[in-house]
Amino acid sequence: MEKSSYTTIRAASFIVGAVTMATMGRCILFRKRVDDVGTNSITPSSVDASKEFSFGDELLSTPINKVYLFTFPRSKHIHNISPFSLKVESFLRVHNIPYEVISTFKFSPKGQIPYIRLNSKDDGFIIADSNFIIHFLSKKFGIDQMEKNMLSSQEMAVAHAFTRMIEEHTTQIGFYFRYGLNMKQFCSAVIPLDWFQNANSFTLKGWFFGKIWMHVMPGAFAQKVKHVSFGRHSDEEKWKISYQDIQSISDYLGEKTFVFGTEATTLDCTLFGHLAQFLYIPLDFPQKKYIQENCDNVLKYVERFKDLYWKDWDEI
Repeated sequence: MEKSSYTTIRAASFIVGAVTMATMGRCILFRKRVDDVGTNSITPSSVDASKEFSFGDELLSTPINKVYLFTFPRSKHIHNISPFSLKVESFLRVHNIPYEVISTFKFSPKGQIPYIRLNSKDDGFIIADSNFIIHFLSKKFGIDQMEKNMLSSQEMAVAHAFTRMIEEHTTQIGFYFRYGLNMKQFCSAVIPLDWFQNANSFTLKGWFFGKIWMHVMPGAFAQKVKHVSFGRHSDEEKWKISYQDIQSISDYLGEKTFVFGTEATTLDCTLFGHLAQFLYIPLDFPQKKYIQENCDNVLKYVERFKDLYWKDWDEI
């Protein structure tokens, strides 16, 4: 009887898994079709992949009344589980650019969140990728020239290197910890019960996305990690090389208010968006412990940025 029950359970699990994978395949195809034609409750049918811009230089002559930032719904403790979205929103706040956050689960035609639209949340060109977004807004509002006047060429090079390091190395190790090893705890810590319905999308679609996302992400991210440089290392080795990244930030920051002095730059927005994920999400990130025990200046730096530019942090 026990063997029969066990066999039945395994067979049922196999069937559920097969159905789930088949459904995921349909979802991927459906999402591609949706992205290609741009049809959902947010995006009109007139938007397609040909209207997504990379750096957006073609749009510099467009007057801007408001920037619409499309990103995941607000989450607990961290506001946004995407460090890239938190980075862009911080940039908008630092430079007092009028904006509105639009909660969505729809990705840009290139499959990215966040992305922006100009002047209208329902129509217009899309610029995706946090670095492309900031490049465009910097040129549009003269921020790039301001930073060139403020920073030396060596400091600009440091900003570029730190950005690549934290986005393509440090944060990816953090993603591995929260998605690959602790997905259930991560969701319990930061995802509100209505998170998958708290967006401009069909409730059933949000619910289904949530179920698939929470169950598939750990395995998917584990597979992704196998194909990157740090993927071959043990977990302890991964943590140690991320500590080196954080220590380099701490050493360069020293006792300065911001990375390059008394004024926040794009790099500060970037570092805040990523470091805040480690510090404010209530998970036992190894990187959080390292910062708390070895990089007090980084801890104070993140708090200082939050106090200056996110005065409503506890209210949103």
